[in-house]
Amino acid sequence: MLKKDLSHMNLLRAVGITLVVLRHSFSPFRNSWDVSKYYEYNIIADFIGRYTSTISMPLFVFISGYIYFFLRNNYNKYSSFKILFEKKSRRLIVPYLILAPFYIWVFLDYNSVLSFLSHLWVGAGHLWFLLMMFVMFLLYYKFETYLCKHYVFSIILGVFLYLIVLPLNYFHLQPLGLVARYFIFFQLGNLFNKNSTVILSFLKGKVLCIFLTHLVLFVIYFCSIKFFDNKYIQFSINQVLLVLSILSLFFIYGFLNVIITKHDNLVQKIKPTISFINHNSYYLYLIHEPLLKIFFTFLFVQNLPIILAISLAFVSSMTISLILGSLLMKLKIGRELIGGS
Repeated sequence: MLKKDLSHMNLLRAVGITLVVLRHSFSPFRNSWDVSKYYEYNIIADFIGRYTSTISMPLFVFISGYIYFFLRNNYNKYSSFKILFEKKSRRLIVPYLILAPFYIWVFLDYNSVLSFLSHLWVGAGHLWFLLMMFVMFLLYYKFETYLCKHYVFSIILGVFLYLIVLPLNYFHLQPLGLVARYFIFFQLGNLFNKNSTVILSFLKGKVLCIFLTHLVLFVIYFCSIKFFDNKYIQFSINQVLLVLSILSLFFIYGFLNVIITKHDNLVQKIKPTISFINHNSYYLYLIHEPLLKIFFTFLFVQNLPIILAISLAFVSSMTISLILGSLLMKLKIGRELIGGS
């Protein structure tokens, strides 16, 4: 069984942030970044990138919900809304307000103060996650007692919110649109933490089956999204992503338990690496995307075979981000930037 502490989350968070960096390493070949103009679209890269995206960010939000619920119920963290607001402001809003203007200035197009502020409002590049999670924490705190007593209702609410993301985005109600999209994964983190034993008992012997189901459904989804050009049909097909992301949480959580219980020797061997990635995961997230975007503008990278370009981008961004993150975490100003001690 998973331990009654957060040590197992180190492995899960290391996996989560690694998947985020990996997914972004495929982006130039998927026509999803500005630097994609230097590269030809590659359907295999698009397949792998889309597949990884069904796991990476839902997993990241899931981990946030899991840890939040654990700290609230085992250590009485965030005992008041004021404390939550102050801590999450330091942890999420301060780095966002410092880093987002630089990101917009370097990587995004804007022609007026209004367009600049528009980028800042919706979330600059990958930094949208900070803004979204800040709003998520504040809103969730106000309704936490009710949501945790009525899990069935909370999951139904999560599905409903996921389905209304498009109209929220249409009316530029950001970051509420992103909160609506990821709320269910945050709540599932709470649900898994509270009912870990029951869930692991349910998953016993089913993890591989869930993984294969997820893979088959994704292949059907990917083929469908490529076959139909109508935007309304594509919108309907995209709702399958909710099912895929939920399935991914189940098989990832199940695999984690198998690794911890049956391969403890392996876990102990890689524990220093896991701890290093986990300790610097915040800076790894903040730094890796700008590095990748700069990396993919180099002419020599554009002339590399696609496999080599992606592999080099992934390894380089992981390595450099971790080194820089480690150095920043040793500095007081570096720790204060992300709300550390």
